[in-house]
Amino acid sequence: MTEDVIGPLLDELGPDLYRENAFRVTGLGVHASARDIRRHAEKLRVASRFGAESASGSASESAAGSALFGAAPDAAEARQAAQRLRDPARRLLDELFWFWPLQPGRPDQAVAAVRRGDLGEAERVWTDAASPAGRHNLAVLAHARALDDSGAAPWPEAFAAWLRVVHDEEFWPLLEARARDLADPRLGPGTAARIRDDLPEALLTINARLAVTALRDGRRAEAEAQVAAMTGSGFDRLDVTEALRRAVEPGAARLRTIGEHAEHTADADPARGAEAAERLLDQAAPLLDVLALAHPQDGPVLRGARDDVANRVLGCVIPYANATDDWPPAVRVLERALPVAATTAVREHLSGNLDIAKGNLARGTCLFCEEQPSDEGSFLELKLSGDIQHQVGRVAWQVFTVNVPRCASCRSGHGRRRVRIHGSAFGTAAGGAALGIGALAAGLTGPGIAVLIAVAIGYVVFLGAFNNSLSKDDRAKVLEFAPIRDRMKEGGWFFGSRPPGVN
Repeated sequence: MTEDVIGPLLDELGPDLYRENAFRVTGLGVHASARDIRRHAEKLRVASRFGAESASGSASESAAGSALFGAAPDAAEARQAAQRLRDPARRLLDELFWFWPLQPGRPDQAVAAVRRGDLGEAERVWTDAASPAGRHNLAVLAHARALDDSGAAPWPEAFAAWLRVVHDEEFWPLLEARARDLADPRLGPGTAARIRDDLPEALLTINARLAVTALRDGRRAEAEAQVAAMTGSGFDRLDVTEALRRAVEPGAARLRTIGEHAEHTADADPARGAEAAERLLDQAAPLLDVLALAHPQDGPVLRGARDDVANRVLGCVIPYANATDDWPPAVRVLERALPVAATTAVREHLSGNLDIAKGNLARGTCLFCEEQPSDEGSFLELKLSGDIQHQVGRVAWQVFTVNVPRCASCRSGHGRRRVRIHGSAFGTAAGGAALGIGALAAGLTGPGIAVLIAVAIGYVVFLGAFNNSLSKDDRAKVLEFAPIRDRMKEGGWFFGSRPPGVN
């Protein structure tokens, strides 16, 4: 039984696989011998010792000179690449992702064109050759171009080229022979077949990780383009799904970690619970977007992740509100968390706690100025009567007392308004009474009495009117205060301790 060295190396593939390719960095050919590699390493040591300008030697004349593959490597990169070539497994993958000569051991026109940066000429030669190595080289070139393109990357061409290689029955015996020539017991028979089976998922995983990175950076259109390229790649749908799953897996683990951290923060210091909950929502949003790349919105994985975030937010807010009695942040955070919850049960649980928080916020803030905290001694007490029951010989009803939250400042303002209104009413009543008395003195008994009665009735009605200390706007706010609004919606409820028309 041999060690699986190929699988982990394929898992490491990333968007820099060509720029960091050991043959690209060193400038050596894919059939370089162990002696060639030792000589190259010695040249690097000498160049480093004497401070040579280009420690990579012939690499400066390689494909590094093409903008497609990035700038020329530095001394450290060259040393790392030479060391990498001493590992047969890593070398085999670097060979797979670099250009092969059409006829090993002979000068190659296309490879020479690559080294001088004439990729068009190399592409023409490989296309005309119509050989396994040529088709492989065209796949490498198309893939490198797609990874380098900052605009509309030519992913269809890249995937189509690699798909042809995967199905090319002439190419894989060549790779198996290379594995055999490297004489490493870890690269036993069937190594090429293993690479062939795993290559589609490995290639797709590069795109999946690019999509995740783009989404985290706020480049949603780019992320969606990567996923679309994967879907249209021509590779098996299971490979696409698995590549996406593997790419988003770290995000799922990160979600659990930040959720646990938020709850631990709230448990240790409840006063920081709202802050921890808001930070959790901020951090979870892009991670949930990433998770949605691989899982459907109505699937169990994404729904479970969303519910977990919502529950952990609630787990932070409850101790915060209980410890601080500070309801505005609690309401704000729960309102943000409500759309995150996925299942009905969690949404209802969150909504119920949000209603409680809103009720406490309403009682804790002055209804009228909507700014100052309410003062229990300044509450406006109003009575509602309703639920009238007609019984034999009597009428019964219920009286409901509502304490409307009010601050001391608004109470004073209402008091001053009441004094002004009562003063005006008293002046009006006094004027009317004077007219009545004058009529009596003039011998107009009937009219005088009528005026006095009208004045008395008007004054009494005015004093009994619905809280004349409130302005029109304040009365509207009272009518929208939830306990009053809900009773009024039921019907059959009236302001005052006795329903109108009941003696």
